Amino acid sequence: MTRVEPAYTSIGSNRSSSCSASTSNGLLAFGAGKLLALWDTGSTSNHGVQKTLPGHKGQITTVKLISSPSGKDKFISGDTNGEIRIWSTTDKKEWKCEMNWIAHENSSISAIGVSPDGWIITGGSDSKIKIFDGEYNEKQVIKLEKGRLPLDLELSYLPGSKAPILAVGATDRLIRIYTLSPNNDLILSLTLEGHEDWVRCLSFTPYPSLDQTKEDLFLASGSQDNFIRLWRVSTILEQQAIQEEKKENGKGGEEEGLDLLDEFERRLNGEGSGQISTKAHILAVQDGSRSLRYNITLEALLVGHESGLTNVHWSPPSSHPSPLLLSTASDNSLIIWVPSTDGIWVPEHRFGAIGGRGLSFYGAIWGKDGKSVLASGWNGGWERWVKATSSEGAEEEGGWEVKSGINGHHGDVQSLSWDPREEYLISVGSDQTSRIHASTSIASSSQSQWAEIARPQIHGYDMTDIAFISPLRFISSADEKVARVFDAPEGFVESLRTLGVSEGSKDQEGLRPKGATVPPLGLSNRALQKAPAQTDKIEKEGMNEAIISISHTLTSLPTEEELATSTLWPEIEKIYGHGYELVCVAASSSGGLGGSELIATSSKSTNLEHSGIRIYQTSNWELYGQVLKGHSLTVTRIQFSNDDSLILSCSRDRSWRLFRHDEEKKTYEPFVEQEKAHARMILDCCFVKGQNDNTVFATASRDKTVKIWVSTKEDKSEWECTETIKFTEATTSVDMIIQPNTNGYLLAVGTETGSVSIYALEQVENEIRSKELIVFDESISHVGPVNKLAWRNKDGKLQLASCSDDRSVRVFDVAL
Repeated sequence: MTRVEPAYTSIGSNRSSSCSASTSNGLLAFGAGKLLALWDTGSTSNHGVQKTLPGHKGQITTVKLISSPSGKDKFISGDTNGEIRIWSTTDKKEWKCEMNWIAHENSSISAIGVSPDGWIITGGSDSKIKIFDGEYNEKQVIKLEKGRLPLDLELSYLPGSKAPILAVGATDRLIRIYTLSPNNDLILSLTLEGHEDWVRCLSFTPYPSLDQTKEDLFLASGSQDNFIRLWRVSTILEQQAIQEEKKENGKGGEEEGLDLLDEFERRLNGEGSGQISTKAHILAVQDGSRSLRYNITLEALLVGHESGLTNVHWSPPSSHPSPLLLSTASDNSLIIWVPSTDGIWVPEHRFGAIGGRGLSFYGAIWGKDGKSVLASGWNGGWERWVKATSSEGAEEEGGWEVKSGINGHHGDVQSLSWDPREEYLISVGSDQTSRIHASTSIASSSQSQWAEIARPQIHGYDMTDIAFISPLRFISSADEKVARVFDAPEGFVESLRTLGVSEGSKDQEGLRPKGATVPPLGLSNRALQKAPAQTDKIEKEGMNEAIISISHTLTSLPTEEELATSTLWPEIEKIYGHGYELVCVAASSSGGLGGSELIATSSKSTNLEHSGIRIYQTSNWELYGQVLKGHSLTVTRIQFSNDDSLILSCSRDRSWRLFRHDEEKKTYEPFVEQEKAHARMILDCCFVKGQNDNTVFATASRDKTVKIWVSTKEDKSEWECTETIKFTEATTSVDMIIQPNTNGYLLAVGTETGSVSIYALEQVENEIRSKELIVFDESISHVGPVNKLAWRNKDGKLQLASCSDDRSVRVFDVAL
């Protein structure tokens, strides 16, 4: 019985406000493309994304928590197709979608609000706010003015009552406050003015009243004008109410008009902007038979962020004596706000590099018991800070420590490859980065953990393919006409040892550069032989400075900041020759200690001339023999045989070709070709990993089949398709390995819809027979086309790595 267990999932979070939520136990759910990813932030043993929940057809835009008194938390998520899904745990503690419906036809979900009694309120890009009751039936539709989109919805009960209050932040400067009318509809009661740009995020919390006798309600609102405003909602007693009314009525219209004129004049002179209005807004509501009155006043204006706010969240009720506010903004910072003794709100802690490498933080999530804070970054990674504890276990005053979060590509992952020793995995994506993932075992933790350990290339073009030349050198291609070769810096080699990935030591690897520097406006990582001194001038070009990345030895898992700033590899060579953007690269299999001796590249093409495969020597980076002609459209995959005697290529022109090595002439020559091998374009091909006689290979095509080809002659000049495996959707990737303890092979196939399956292939005389072993369950599969599969057999343990357009890189343990 074949079993498959996910060993590692790496996926980047979406770049949008309110796209993550956390339970009181520290389980974080966040939107990652079309998947909802779950990460247990409180767990010490397992690291990274535990599960991804498929279901959404569009990209997830909003995620909120539905907390229930019974303690059974649910998540609610909305996507760009207007669909809402509610996720809950089954009796077996598995997360499943319990309910889904299209809330906004043909528009995107832009905001979700959840009331304490289970009502759900959704906002869409159709300028509508819809209210659903506890049974998820539509109760009411509120239309905003044309062109105004709701950006956040927050619900709470008014102080001392069960009357709900709904605050709506939208694409204008107003905060709209809705309350329940006598006939149970939400009606617009008043609007709060003051912000000078879109109101992006809102958050309610109970808060002690000024005389500490009862509870008021606080509303925090964050806007793109860089400011947070705190509003206090408090109960008005009868006498106060009468006085307020007199004041309102007694003020003549004339006086009011003059005030407005003065204010207008001040604004014209540029003095009035940011004027803090402390006007009390009166709110009258019915709670059952009682009529209640409240006033809403501006309590504080929080100034500290240098760019628009993305999220604000109050701390969990039990974690601090009085609530603290956490905010993230597009200036790449996360701030904890605390009221000082005289009631002024000050930023107590500021995390993140101000104006640093990313472009924004999102989320502002409090971890379990308010002892940690989390934010997701522009590049898809999560950063985490945990309250420092002293050796006795007591909390140290004011100390926060940065801990490693989780990371992943935030674009389609195009390709991946194991290094020649099969110790770590490198992936490249259209987010213009390459990332190295490995199973680490650090002395301080008992279990091994998968994690991203380096980001060797941060590029300016979308990356397309990658191949290792030696364990510490790789070649990558991107949407440009040049292939680039990179060498590992000193720090990476040492980190492999300290993180328990590899046994090698620095002495074996010889002298290596200290790091890399990227010139301003440049794309090449230059090698740095020594760390720059304080006095050295940094290269500048206008506003752009050179990026300097000094690699150091990691003793714990790297944080998103370290990955983004100090793990670049220097570039040692550029390889020219193609007239169009590169599509794939490959490195020869056998090679001495120096690694592969040859590399092959191909580019986009619509004719015979540009479809050639160019072979280069790695000793001097010069062309090896002639350009391999034959294909008439883009070559989609190149594969060297295990002894490098053959090169197999497949193309969009529906053909595959074999080229044979002629050692005397030092070139490869066309050997076998199969025109129209499939009915549609061929997207992938592979030999069997570890098989030296190279008598079998497989091809995968858009015609929904995988064909297994076997050589019928000793000299391999004739090949025959002896097995065709049919699928229900286009096959996009294949990889084969020798099946342990048998003379058969294992074939992994990935499809356009994201499913992965494993087949056992058995050779009977000159024919191959296939048997399906397992199709991966939907809950662990991809939801986009699988772009590459790669087997490894490490100490007898089989693992399969896969990557997909759904942004994820996954590693599976396969037990036969």
